[in-house]
Amino acid sequence: MKIKLKKYLSNAGYCSRRKAKDFIENNAVTINGKRASNDSVLQDRDVLIINTKKEIVNLEIETDILIYHKPTGEICSSKGTDSNKSVFESIPERTQGKWIMVGRLDVNTSGLLIFSNNGDLVQKLSHPSSAIKRYYLCRVFGNPKKSQIKKLLNGVKINGNDSCFDEIIPMKKKTNAKNNWFKVSLHSGKNREVRKLWETESLQVSRLIRIGFGPIELPEDLKKGQYRCLEKNSVERVIKLTGMEG
Repeated sequence: MKIKLKKYLSNAGYCSRRKAKDFIENNAVTINGKRASNDSVLQDRDVLIINTKKEIVNLEIETDILIYHKPTGEICSSKGTDSNKSVFESIPERTQGKWIMVGRLDVNTSGLLIFSNNGDLVQKLSHPSSAIKRYYLCRVFGNPKKSQIKKLLNGVKINGNDSCFDEIIPMKKKTNAKNNWFKVSLHSGKNREVRKLWETESLQVSRLIRIGFGPIELPEDLKKGQYRCLEKNSVERVIKLTGMEG
């Protein structure tokens, strides 16, 4: 069994399929001691070295999915900053390939973050055409009117583009509370879209937690800063959702 180097690099999370050519040209990539090219192929047990990182190629490696309960303050970037830790510092490194993040959460949003070692799966999960539903709990300052809720369900414009919530479910509130909690869902994963939707009605989100992504839910017993790998049957369910073969 053989695989093109470009596909392998993409699947392992080193780069996207589109950028594989540039990655090979701009990095020190060797196969069994010889400089790799864009046309190189790999087979089992080949020795692949990428910028001094060595791995023995295993083409039968299974797809893994890791879920992480991101706390606020961490950033969805490969490297942290002086003031903010990267989420990748909180999850274990892989011995082969890399963890690839499915979408992002902004620094002030907590909750479910998903990683996989399968680049094609990540692309499928992230792409807008997959229309996978995301679920959030959001605390909104003030008391939204029924007319405002209706507008957010029917659709509004954000930067000239149509956007809406699929569901807005009020949660039980304390008497005279200044904040209201809602469970919301939407099919899109654009940058800060949940916050921007509420802002179109001059409503401010003071807290935002992602609790679900398609069939993957944030477990109640998974504390902030903790991670967990999904069991094989759960991974297969996610793969089936995307229409990919297991």
